[in-house]
Amino acid sequence: MENQRHLDIELIRIIACFFVIFNHTGESGFFLFSLQSRGSVPFWIDLMISIFCKCSVPLFLAITGALLLDREESLSRLWKHRIARAGAILLFWSFFYYLVEVRLGGRSFRPGEFAGQLLYGDWNLSFWYLYAYIPLLMTLPLLRKFVKGLTNREFCYLFFLAFVFLSLLPALQYLVWQEDHGLNENFRIDWLCSSIFVYPCLGYFLYNRAESFWNGKRLALLWLANLAGMAAAGALTCWQASITGILDENHSQTFFNTFVIINCAAVFVTCRYGMARVRLPASAEGLIRSAGSCTLGIYLLHMLFLKRIGPFATLWDVLHSLTWLNDMAAAFLYCAAVFLTGWAVTLVLKRIPLLRRLV
Repeated sequence: MENQRHLDIELIRIIACFFVIFNHTGESGFFLFSLQSRGSVPFWIDLMISIFCKCSVPLFLAITGALLLDREESLSRLWKHRIARAGAILLFWSFFYYLVEVRLGGRSFRPGEFAGQLLYGDWNLSFWYLYAYIPLLMTLPLLRKFVKGLTNREFCYLFFLAFVFLSLLPALQYLVWQEDHGLNENFRIDWLCSSIFVYPCLGYFLYNRAESFWNGKRLALLWLANLAGMAAAGALTCWQASITGILDENHSQTFFNTFVIINCAAVFVTCRYGMARVRLPASAEGLIRSAGSCTLGIYLLHMLFLKRIGPFATLWDVLHSLTWLNDMAAAFLYCAAVFLTGWAVTLVLKRIPLLRRLV
């Protein structure tokens, strides 16, 4: 029964990992909408997909809350098994990407440079999640005490405050003042709105407290709210572009995460609700479990495939040469190829004694 319950978690991991890959495809996928005629149907479809993909990291954090906040473990076990492993993963894979830069990027090998970048920056732009995940693990004992002391009503109040300060106020602030004025910097609840706090709490609540609440009608209403939030984020993005005259990946993601808390909840609940009511063939369940167990390795490897492996650049060219294939469909096929390759490589790495704990 426990294995059956966790099938939904593996599905959520797969969805989150796929959209992490998509988030790093630039104008070939993630910011493809910026190349479309503004206001056209393809523009809006591609923009909604790009906004939707931002649920990926919140989903990973929600999974952590769902699985770990309901457990009890000693501080020594937490540090020896979870924090030490996360630190080892960050150190090993950062050094791996540093060696890739030395070998393929023309850098000289300087250990001091590696150590400095490891401490003050990162060696892979996607590793910011690992830097955030380690402090989350450090605070797990405190978060466990916190969530177990809250009533369901108090949880709802927590998420209401998070929605107000993460979603409603930023949107209203831009609607009224654009970038001319901001709210008083002291009128904030940064600790509550921190991603390593609110999303683990959300995952814990949805997984351990609210399972019996959801039915088809309530799930449909949640998705209506999610679609409305994504549409609002898209409208704010377009309005900002009309004011600034800029629509590119470096300057136009201001509102992509504005309503992501609703998006995260919608995807999480849908996977929970669906997996509880659909009985899959054993072969399909096995594939979901296998892929889900490899998502860490896929995440760690995907930037190598995206940026440094020649055949994947060729794959982009091949997909774009197919005139009958929609550009967004090509981006999804490309992400699927990266995912499948990462899955295969991770399965191999899991058979190597010293590496299996690092993927």
